[in-house]
Amino acid sequence: MADPLCMLLVGCGMMGARHVRGLAELDAVAPGAVRLAAVCDLRRDSAEAVADEAADLLGHRPAVFTDLGAALADVSALDAADVVTEPRSHDEVTVTLLDVGLHVICEKPLALTVARAQRMVGAAESHGRVLAAAENNRRDPMLRLAQAALRAGVIGRLNFALDLTIARGDHIIGTAWRHRRAQGGVLLDVAVHRGYALECLMGPVSSLAGQAQQVQAERSGSEYDGTQAHVEVDSEDCFTAALEFESGAQGQWTAHFASAGETMSHRLIMGAEGTMAVPGERSGRPPRVRRGEDELPPEALVEAMPDWALSEMEARLFGSERPWSYSLTSAETDRKLIAAEMHDFAQAVRTGRPPEADGMAGLRSVALVASVLESAAAGRAVRVDEVLSGEVHAWQDTLEAVI
Repeated sequence: MADPLCMLLVGCGMMGARHVRGLAELDAVAPGAVRLAAVCDLRRDSAEAVADEAADLLGHRPAVFTDLGAALADVSALDAADVVTEPRSHDEVTVTLLDVGLHVICEKPLALTVARAQRMVGAAESHGRVLAAAENNRRDPMLRLAQAALRAGVIGRLNFALDLTIARGDHIIGTAWRHRRAQGGVLLDVAVHRGYALECLMGPVSSLAGQAQQVQAERSGSEYDGTQAHVEVDSEDCFTAALEFESGAQGQWTAHFASAGETMSHRLIMGAEGTMAVPGERSGRPPRVRRGEDELPPEALVEAMPDWALSEMEARLFGSERPWSYSLTSAETDRKLIAAEMHDFAQAVRTGRPPEADGMAGLRSVALVASVLESAAAGRAVRVDEVLSGEVHAWQDTLEAVI
């Protein structure tokens, strides 16, 4: 068996702790795949708390640092780093780690702007190192099933996608910094998941016409750790966009994180021979396929694709090679999805193959959300390649002004 991938965790907040739990989940099904050697956070209390949890879950306590330079100097034989800092520091921290020869997996969004993400991708390429985007939701077994069924033509040629998310606006979503422009705002940080999923299901978006607004002026409530916080919001919390996909299909994508009442999540894919309702990731609910008045049972959907199966690792994590649903708590699902992405990253480092969500995939997801907001700022439709090339950047400039 290969030696464990020796890893440094940089960032010990909400997601840093969740990544440790994911590593513990991975260790339960693939012992020795990854060894967490050290953790680093500017806040010593956060770093110590995560190290304590790691000791309980992993059976050894990683070294604790509050300075990245000290961690790199003191911890020998590091192979890789897991970057889970606040989004505005992703590019600086990641490039520093790549420059010293480490492979890096970085939380989404990969960076706050296309230019910053491109700097990260360029650094990985110049040093010959793996750069992966930690996009856990794309590994959800039910999204895998939906993607495979659509590719198999279960509802015929695709012509339209509707993606709608409406969430309450009277509270803090996870952490207060998500609502600040200097951290990209809630749309970039949360809606990026739906962008990944849309392109997994429908293929690449070519152009879009978007509108955006800020609805909520301030938010109060509990952060992820129970701390009470108040934040003055200065970034958009609502957008909608008309999409055109490279395939010629169309779509409509709405994310509204400031509802004063009802909430909902709905994703519907329309084809020439039927429709598929794809539940949100982590629900465990299967895709629902309808052809006219008839609904295809989820087990029949799996039976219609005899060659479809999860990867060996994801099957071990979720208990089935060919699931049509699953029933887990939110925390259990979160651990398993993070374990899957960590295993994929470790295998990419060990074998030299690209990770499933590589730096270019992370860059594209940033560009997709940015394209909606760039379109809104420009008052016209934009092509995603205009944003990727840097031709269109006015909205991103508003981030740079406050970062």
